[in-house]
Amino acid sequence: MSETVLFVHGAAGDARIWQPVIAALDAGMQGTALTLTYFGSGPWPDDGRNFGTAIHAADIQAAARAAEGPVHLVSWSYGVHPALAAVLDQPGLFASALFFEGALPHYFREKAQRAAYFQSWQELFSPVVAAIENGGSKAGIEALLGKAASFMSAERIAIYRENAAMMPLLFGKGQEPAPIGPTELATIALPCCVALGADTHPTFALPTRALATAIPGAKLLEIAKAHHFMPEFEPVRFAQMVSDWVNEVSARG
Repeated sequence: MSETVLFVHGAAGDARIWQPVIAALDAGMQGTALTLTYFGSGPWPDDGRNFGTAIHAADIQAAARAAEGPVHLVSWSYGVHPALAAVLDQPGLFASALFFEGALPHYFREKAQRAAYFQSWQELFSPVVAAIENGGSKAGIEALLGKAASFMSAERIAIYRENAAMMPLLFGKGQEPAPIGPTELATIALPCCVALGADTHPTFALPTRALATAIPGAKLLEIAKAHHFMPEFEPVRFAQMVSDWVNEVSARG
């Protein structure tokens, strides 16, 4: 039986980000991706006031229902938190979940972990916030991509630039992320894999490890010589990781 894999993008992305990954999935796997509300180049339903976990979790659930069967959910970065919310609210829609490098402090138990996270966050994202404040959304995108843009094709850069409008929503103008912490995560019974690149920034590594600890039975997968942009720069390798996970879950029966 064919396995359906549903992909959820991260910040400044949309469904198109996943095309190279989907193309490299194992034979017999059906990959599909969605564009979350306020992302992409389409019109917004409002001025952005509803940007946040709730509407994006609903987007994910709607896409899962449209797939007509439990799907294997794969989320990256910003997409991890609404994916968690979708799983917590409607676990029956999903066969498994793979969370790649979430970036929120909600998953920590210890104050020291939060302090280390916020220090790393400031180092990584304060230039992005400053760029948005001083130069607007487009400047924010350029700061977010940073040196990574020099390794990307014009076509791929264009996808991110077409998502520029959502940057202020992501960095303070949208709703606060839903309060999903260790207590809520402890109720997840779905097969879960929490993955990160071995060379990723602490802003992603710290919450990702905390997330793996908080979800009962979650598999923690550390990928050698990989970082936060693995789905962008190594789509074939990322697709193999996803395929291996889906095959592992399917083999359990």
